[in-house]
Amino acid sequence: MQKTFNRVIKYSIYSLVFLLPIFWLPFSFESFEFNKQYLLFFLVSIAFFGWLAKMVLCDKAVRLRIRPLDVAVFAFLLTAVLSAVFSVDRISSVFGFYGRFSDGLIGLLSLGLMYFLIANNTGISGEKPVIKQKEKESIVSEGSFIINPSSLIKLFLSSSFFAVLISYFSIFGIWTKINNFISLPQLMLQKSFNPASGSIEGFSVFLAVITVFLVVGLMFLGGRDYRSDNGRKKRITPTLLSLIFLIFALGLMLIIDFSPAWIVLLLSLSLFVIFALFKRIFREDINKLLLPIGLLIIAGLFLIISPLKGEGPLSGIIPEAIKRAQPEPILSQGESWNVGFGAAVANVKNGFLGSGIGTYFHDFSEFKSAEFNQTNFWQLRFDRAGSHIAEILGAMGFLGLLTWSALAGLFLLISWFMLSAFLDVKKKKEREGIVYSVKNMKYQTPLLMAFMALLIGQFVYYQNTVLAFTFWLVLGLSVVTCQRPIFEKKYSFKDFQELSLVFNIFFVILGIIFIGLYFFAVKFYLADAYYKKAIVEDRPIENLERAASLNPYQAHYRVVLARVYLNEALQESAKPAEERNFNALLGHIQNALNYARGGELTFVDKGETKTVYIKGATEIMPNYVLSWETAGVIYRDIQGLTPDALEWGINSFEKAIDLEPANPVLETEIGKLYLATGDKQKAKEIFERAKELKPDYIDVLFQLSLLYEQEKNLGEAVRIMEDLAGFYPLNTEILFQLGRLYFNNNQIDEAIVQFERVVALFPNHSNGHYSLGISYIAKGEKAKAIAEFEKVLELNPGNKDVQAKLAELREKE
Repeated sequence: MQKTFNRVIKYSIYSLVFLLPIFWLPFSFESFEFNKQYLLFFLVSIAFFGWLAKMVLCDKAVRLRIRPLDVAVFAFLLTAVLSAVFSVDRISSVFGFYGRFSDGLIGLLSLGLMYFLIANNTGISGEKPVIKQKEKESIVSEGSFIINPSSLIKLFLSSSFFAVLISYFSIFGIWTKINNFISLPQLMLQKSFNPASGSIEGFSVFLAVITVFLVVGLMFLGGRDYRSDNGRKKRITPTLLSLIFLIFALGLMLIIDFSPAWIVLLLSLSLFVIFALFKRIFREDINKLLLPIGLLIIAGLFLIISPLKGEGPLSGIIPEAIKRAQPEPILSQGESWNVGFGAAVANVKNGFLGSGIGTYFHDFSEFKSAEFNQTNFWQLRFDRAGSHIAEILGAMGFLGLLTWSALAGLFLLISWFMLSAFLDVKKKKEREGIVYSVKNMKYQTPLLMAFMALLIGQFVYYQNTVLAFTFWLVLGLSVVTCQRPIFEKKYSFKDFQELSLVFNIFFVILGIIFIGLYFFAVKFYLADAYYKKAIVEDRPIENLERAASLNPYQAHYRVVLARVYLNEALQESAKPAEERNFNALLGHIQNALNYARGGELTFVDKGETKTVYIKGATEIMPNYVLSWETAGVIYRDIQGLTPDALEWGINSFEKAIDLEPANPVLETEIGKLYLATGDKQKAKEIFERAKELKPDYIDVLFQLSLLYEQEKNLGEAVRIMEDLAGFYPLNTEILFQLGRLYFNNNQIDEAIVQFERVVALFPNHSNGHYSLGISYIAKGEKAKAIAEFEKVLELNPGNKDVQAKLAELREKE
């Protein structure tokens, strides 16, 4: 049985390391992060359960091996748990924010468990763990390590190589050609497809880490001799596959040309070269440093001028599909830190534990600056920072940042002392004429530099599943290869019968918990599969309701379902009165409100009418701005059907504004509702506030102009509309309204100019031609007016008003 559990642990970890970088499935709405998180959770939980079962059922003992870094890892994970407990949105903290998924507590704890599994079950081939017995302090060997670090590294590099190969197939259209013979998922036919990340930018950062590991590994393995324990000499040379992998990875980085990836490569290799020169590691063969120095030059060059982009002589190397691909929207470093710091200092709880792990979407909505509204991405609600460290500060507070810094700092400090001690011993032995090395050394430095690359990447990019997995994998392997336990002891159940009872109970409870988690995990996966069907296939309401039923904790499904029901209601209301089904209209509105705010839902099941209460999106995620915005939109659109809709809509938008105070769209919408109530002064105050947030926001300027027109202040109305036309010179509706205001202000010539611009941009603009005709009449140019009205009649055959205008004009000729 012990061998069985050993295999469970070993092959679960091996499968995870090989599969995760290339794993994705087309069945869920989000194909990458969602599925990788599932794979991570399932395989880690199986390995952990096997490890625990082995100790409880086979060894009848608990073994503890504690290294200095383990304490820092545990402190960071504990801070994350506390952050989730006191989170502003516990659902997102536990499962990760919908659409991102990689920022939740379950994923982080899975990575932490993976680290401890690797740290306690991995060792160099032939090495055995040592246990201090209670009765005597002598150290005895007991058992062998299950996992070999060399195997893990090879599996991970092999998987990464396949990811690179798959990406080349996408870029050069090979999957498209294969699709002519075998039907492939549509996602694979995109030129930017890669299995490691949802974006080519994230994949480029991952490749930078891999490149650093390969380069440093080649520096230490290539052509170096070392003497093994039995006195024989072995010669290690870089393999052809490693060199091919390095070339392919670098080539893909050149094609993607993502600045943060070059920063990671530049800073990591710079630190390595400085360290190598300072410690004179390659003094016998200094030319070895030409490879990292060459890559430093390439990284610097691409950071400064990007020679493959634009219209330069080398631009033809990059496929046009990649050039045309929309870049990933990434929050700027300045705004990322502004939001993170704003969240951390918002209150005492946030100062310690942040808003909650996985809740950066909330931080961004509440603490984004008004200046952000002047960027190209102002309409996006970011659920991730441009820097993972800034996100830790906001989501986990100063305590989270402190424990993370302690983890990273302690690792670097221990690694520095270990490498320095090794190099000092090496120099001493070489002065004595002895070629000296340690077999662990072939792992330590490459892993250390990969860790540095990951660390730098966390400052300049956010954390996705593959990058987080690589971070914790490198951390675990580094601990195994260069850190000895500070505490190692075995507690036998024979000596502690009470301990046996406790662990057996714990084992049973854990098994039940895992079964329950698997049950809910399957339900949640099916829910997302139905959600995808609703988005890309027919019967959206039916599939969305299945999704909401299978995962009652996900507000996102309810938000979408509420908007779909609202759209059904609007379509029904747009029908002619004689064709309109009033009961269906009211039913759609009621269902929209139920899924947005909560309420009773009536449905027919097997011929029987049933009524159940469902939680709305605002009840499930009360701090999710989109939930309240959706409720506000519903009340706004049904204001003609119920007298209380305006008040409820105002209340909903006010709650949304509390969560996102720098959003000019929300301010404008609530201003429109106040205007509908007749409170023009309140509406004007709100519109002015929205204008301060975004001076070029088309809707608020439009509303202000119309409001001043209602107040008979045509001069101010014209001025605002002129400013708006300056911002959006090709917007026909703005130009038309400006022409109308000119006309009403007796500026006929200016009105004619605007109406002529409207019909020039949109020749079939009926109102534009009609207004131009009216303007020509005011100028006394009847022939031109007749031509315009004839065009209107051509666009609107049988229009009696236009026919009357034409008849009147022709009579006067």
